[in-house]
Amino acid sequence: MDEKVDRLREDVVMFNRRIRAQRAGHRLTPSQLQALAHLDREGPMSARALADLEQVAPQSIARTVSMLEDAGMVSRTVDPQDARASIVAITAPGLQTLAADRSRRNEWLSAALATECTDAERDLLFIAGRLLRRLAATPEPSPQRESLMNS
Repeated sequence: MDEKVDRLREDVVMFNRRIRAQRAGHRLTPSQLQALAHLDREGPMSARALADLEQVAPQSIARTVSMLEDAGMVSRTVDPQDARASIVAITAPGLQTLAADRSRRNEWLSAALATECTDAERDLLFIAGRLLRRLAATPEPSPQRESLMNS
C-alpha cells in the first residue's frame, strides 16, 4: 500500500501544481489567494484565526495580510473585543481578483475534464474530490495515538 499512497500523494501534488499555474493575470502568491479565499468563505476574522486556518505562524499571516492590504485586497479594522488586534476583511477588489482567479481555474478544469475524461471518469473525480475534502478535515494524529498505532 505504501507505493499506492506515495503515488496518490504525487498525483495530488502534480494536479495541485497544474491548477495553481492557471492564473488570472494577477501577481498574488498561492498563499495570498488562499487567504482571500478563506476570508471570502468564512467572512471577516482576526489575523490569528486566519493564521490558524492557513496553518501558518502569526508572523507569516501578518506579512500576507500586509501585502494584501497594500494591494487593496483586504482591509483591517480594530477588533472590538481586543483593541490590540485587528479584524481582516476582503474588499471589493479582493473579491474581483478572487472571482477572476477562480473563473480562470474553473475554465481550465472544465476544458480538461471535457477533453480528457469520459462521463464515468468525471463522476469518479467528483466523488474523489469529496473524499479528498473529507481526508483534508482529518485531524493530525496525536503523538500518544501515533505511539499506540506503532506498538
